[in-house]
Amino acid sequence: MSLKVGMSANPIPPLELTVAQAMQAESDGFDSIWYPDHLMGWFPKSLWTIENSSIVSLLPSPHVFLDPTVVMTAVGAATSKVILASGVTDPIRRPPAELARTFVSLSHATQGRAILGIGAGELENTKPYGLDYRFQVSRLEEALHIIRLLWDSSGTVSFDGRFWKLDRAVFDTPAYQGELPPIWIAAHGPRMLDLVGRYGDGWYPSYPMTPAEYGSKLGVIRKAAQDAGRDPEAIIAGYYMYVGLASDHDTAHRLLSSPLAKAMALVAPSEQWEAVGRKHPFGSDFQGLRDYVPEWYSSEVLQDAVDSFELDVLHDTVLHGTVEEVVTQVEPFIEAGLQHVVFGNLAPLAGMEYIPDSQEGLRKVAANLR
Repeated sequence: MSLKVGMSANPIPPLELTVAQAMQAESDGFDSIWYPDHLMGWFPKSLWTIENSSIVSLLPSPHVFLDPTVVMTAVGAATSKVILASGVTDPIRRPPAELARTFVSLSHATQGRAILGIGAGELENTKPYGLDYRFQVSRLEEALHIIRLLWDSSGTVSFDGRFWKLDRAVFDTPAYQGELPPIWIAAHGPRMLDLVGRYGDGWYPSYPMTPAEYGSKLGVIRKAAQDAGRDPEAIIAGYYMYVGLASDHDTAHRLLSSPLAKAMALVAPSEQWEAVGRKHPFGSDFQGLRDYVPEWYSSEVLQDAVDSFELDVLHDTVLHGTVEEVVTQVEPFIEAGLQHVVFGNLAPLAGMEYIPDSQEGLRKVAANLR
């Protein structure tokens, strides 16, 4: 299959603006748009200041997120081709039966263009809101099993699970034109990769890895699919990749060294810092997104952590540079099996002045990769 190119977009108000951006992305030829499902963002309010980035004048808080399923419905009515996905949701905040119904409904609302992007969840979206984050992978595994049970059912469904129990449940809502929405799973570790092979239609990782590591993990997924009696080649290999596009390499470095880009580096696991000889400011066992709740740290601790950042922490794990350089950085992943790349544009973090060049650059990258 030819390479598909998507983009990540924050679902923010006004809704009309988010819909207009999606219409532009479809017009620009992007194949997919992925909307994160967050209650809280990755950036603390103490660092989200106009002194750190002019983007704050447009978005006063880093914690503004509309419900992606509502946004996908509105965007689906305004577009006709682009694929729309949650990037990603979880079964902690949205139980499996509700996920099953919501995404079949979204498939109808988008004329079959909805993807259920799902993962095990994150601490910042659960524990601060009174939700139990323990056993998150086991919970995801059971949720995937239940979603498939409901979607494949032709009568009542009973299931005695660890987290959910179904007692003669029914799911009679028909799939759009007989096609169920694909499930893409955000997976990195061995157990999660196994879940992709057993339940997923697509793989949607986001953690940094080399092309060799990407190919190896994809091999684990395909082996798990084969062992489960599924077609391993039917699982689409995706990758969510951050990108800092600029007119020249030095400008891209300034983008990656901007205050909010530095703050984003705090989300990286300690092993990413250690790979370049640095110590993560939150300790050697820090697991990145799994452990990070930005509003649980004092402004002093956060500022000290940001001040410890050096460019090499992000340099080899974030695509950056000119259009030609970014294309060259993606190509080894295509050779390793990548089929659907999704770009997360870091330029707005550095400031609104970076946005026009980066958006035009993304359009050119997408065209060149195809």
